[in-house]
Amino acid sequence: MDYMLVILSRRGEGSRASIFPEMRRYSAELGQQGRMRSGAPLQPESEGARVRIERGVAQVVDGPFAESKEVVAGYFMLDAASFAEALELAKRCPAARVGPLELREAMADRVSEPPAGGTRYLLLFLEGPGADGDPDGSRYDQMMRWTDALKRERKYVECASLPKSHPGARIELRAGKTAVTDGPFVESKEIVGGYALVDATGRDDAIAIAKRCPHAAWGQVEVREVMRVPAG
Repeated sequence: MDYMLVILSRRGEGSRASIFPEMRRYSAELGQQGRMRSGAPLQPESEGARVRIERGVAQVVDGPFAESKEVVAGYFMLDAASFAEALELAKRCPAARVGPLELREAMADRVSEPPAGGTRYLLLFLEGPGADGDPDGSRYDQMMRWTDALKRERKYVECASLPKSHPGARIELRAGKTAVTDGPFVESKEIVGGYALVDATGRDDAIAIAKRCPHAAWGQVEVREVMRVPAG
């Protein structure tokens, strides 16, 4: 079963460079254990963009996003038999020492032979805590048509929704001890409702893909480049 571990940074925090070697070892251990589906740090939010459709017109705002108190700095897609097992994996993540983590159940779809040669971008589907869901299933149908088109264009890598039916948990290090808080997190102005990982020719192409995403009509799509992590 898939679980998304979202690595967050609070506004004004220092660099995570000091834990990069530990994160690399953590990632390698997950891979060796067969627990990691995908994952990577993201390029700074200042290089990202947010897309929203208003009255049929795409509005693009470049980062940084001052209204956000917390920024997604990276992610892991974990393969675990249960939420409890995924939580134990999350507690071992070194990033908890420098910022909060959120663990969410995910309903993921990925292609067996993903495209290669381009640049990977993570498109985060953002929504407010009062989002009205999808009562008649029409939004799901629209999103499926969008992902089907990306598959035909060889731009699709994977996509996942993060169901609200499972509120997840937040992991933080407090006074040297790991603290786990169950969701939902009512203080959050923005909730990650899902994501798509795409293969694009560059930032403009990734933004163009986001403009076509139906979610931009009822929420926002944040476009973030996936950082290439050197081997070794």
